[in-house]
Amino acid sequence: MFSRILVPTDGSASSETAGRAAIALARGCGAYIVAVSIAQPGSPSCDGADPRDGGPGGCEAAMHAAAQRAGKIARLAQEAGVPARVVTAVASSEYEEIIRIAGELQCDLIFMATHGQGGLTRLIAGRVPQLVLAYSPVPVMLYRGSVLPA
Repeated sequence: MFSRILVPTDGSASSETAGRAAIALARGCGAYIVAVSIAQPGSPSCDGADPRDGGPGGCEAAMHAAAQRAGKIARLAQEAGVPARVVTAVASSEYEEIIRIAGELQCDLIFMATHGQGGLTRLIAGRVPQLVLAYSPVPVMLYRGSVLPA
């Protein structure tokens, strides 16, 4: 059914829950997980700097945080016996970067939470998932599940 599932994460409980559901689907299909997190230029964690500029700090903290968010999903997948890889990126448009990565890595499904963290640089009231759904040539599955207990 699916062979490569892209799972965007913002580190929220909702995106982790969606990640767990994507992992269960991947295990059932024999698919591979691509865990993605995106750092944004001008985000508070970048102190207004562009992470690509290599300036003081160069937004290394934002990129490190993105790698940790995606790494958590990849670790959960590997613990479930599902192969996974981590992809981090810097982009001002999260939805465009998600779609670009899905195409570049030949993913055949984007599986994401309907809502993520609050704040201007995160998944605002489902705006990013709506845009991914509207513009992606790759099938999109939006997960609106309740947060699972730890």
